[in-house]
Amino acid sequence: MARKKIRFPTADIKANLTPMVDVSFLLLVFFMLISRIGDTERTELDLAAVSAGAAVAADDEVRFVLNVIPAANGATGGYALNGVVYEATPDGIALLAESIAEGYRRNPYLAVNLRADRATNYEWVEPAMRATTTAARIAGGGALPRLNLVVVELDEPRDIGAPRGPNGAPRAPNGAPRGPNGAPRGP
Repeated sequence: MARKKIRFPTADIKANLTPMVDVSFLLLVFFMLISRIGDTERTELDLAAVSAGAAVAADDEVRFVLNVIPAANGATGGYALNGVVYEATPDGIALLAESIAEGYRRNPYLAVNLRADRATNYEWVEPAMRATTTAARIAGGGALPRLNLVVVELDEPRDIGAPRGPNGAPRAPNGAPRGPNGAPRGP
């Protein structure tokens, strides 16, 4: 008895691109949201500089970024937290403290990174620091205030307090320019 060959129909192979398109759109939305979140933490500031000392790079922990918005003559235009600007008044600072307290209620280990322009007077930075400690007290639940002062690390040491010329070079006390080693240049 001869065997008869059974022919199976050929299968059409088609790629289903729907899952790939779905993942592509999810990635697109994810990166768009992340870029917006990063932008809310940024305010153009000229941060204080350090050349050495106890400055350490912050790690990726749960944090709020609190910006002291600079204004003319060392004053402030308010405080920015998570894209919301709070006035530099007692009521505005109380609202700021309540917003930070909400963060402490969600996570008692929250760190607050405080950013202030180097030209901003301390009298405007101190209320932001006080708002952070007040927020931890309001939140309760064992929240401890963790405040990080954000600075820019310099590649080379710089004489921070020295008078500077128009090009940013340090000047000697008598106004004469300084040489590369920091000593006053002769006439």
